Amino acid sequence: MNGNEILGASLALGSAAIWAVSVILFKKSEAASPTALNLFKNTSASILLLLTLVFTGVELDGLSTHDVMLLSISGVLGISLADTLVFTALRKLGASMLSIVDLLYAPTITLLSVLFLGESLSPMFALGALLIVGGVAIATIQRSADVPKELWPGIGAGVAGIITMAIGVVIAKPVLAHAPLVEVTTIRLIAGVVGQLGWIALVPTHREALSILRPSKVWITLLPASVLGAYLAMLLWLGGFKYADASLASILNQMAAVFVLILARIFLGEELGLRRSLGAACALAGAVVVVAL
Repeated sequence: MNGNEILGASLALGSAAIWAVSVILFKKSEAASPTALNLFKNTSASILLLLTLVFTGVELDGLSTHDVMLLSISGVLGISLADTLVFTALRKLGASMLSIVDLLYAPTITLLSVLFLGESLSPMFALGALLIVGGVAIATIQRSADVPKELWPGIGAGVAGIITMAIGVVIAKPVLAHAPLVEVTTIRLIAGVVGQLGWIALVPTHREALSILRPSKVWITLLPASVLGAYLAMLLWLGGFKYADASLASILNQMAAVFVLILARIFLGEELGLRRSLGAACALAGAVVVVAL
């Protein structure tokens, strides 16, 4: 690895650890709806990023109209839509099960990077992807009599969120190659907030989500979760993709699954069990194979 790749790998791994902590905090804040959680997360992080721009002296005028358009599309898809789907899955599945489903992220990013960014594909990609899908299946497929009613809707929301998030990353990657990290992150988040506000305005049943912006007890966990997950982890996450290949950054991001499983057992009391443990191990091995071999 050269210097940039080492930096990118370090940022991606740091993002995984911080995101895992924020997931546990978001799970504790689930009294709010997924739409409300995402709105609060994105709004608070946007404010922090704008303050960061002020203190660092970076101005939002260094990008072309085309760059801003790409980042805006990336933000609406990858933040407004994808994160709401992920929060929906978190509520239905729990943190540990979501972390296993999230292991589909690496092969999705890698495949899209090969198709649209010209990155090379490991010859072991098919094996790795098969291990991941198999691991997710082992962890989630149960006898029909034992299947919770929220399982399949939760898995569907999680998979849809992961795919949409991956598409958003691939759209933003070309701009990340030449643009300042904080500037890119800010534009994506603001676009995500605008997109979500537009959706809330169009769908009256979602307007209650606006109440999350009023100070309340839920802020005790939601505010630190947002600062960690939407501000700090987001900067590190995009930094990983800026300085390393998307395929490498995505595989290191997958370490969040390991961190979440451990933290969910310790702080949320979620049972892992043999089936989930085997599925997680299989899927994580596949995530490593996708890029490392």
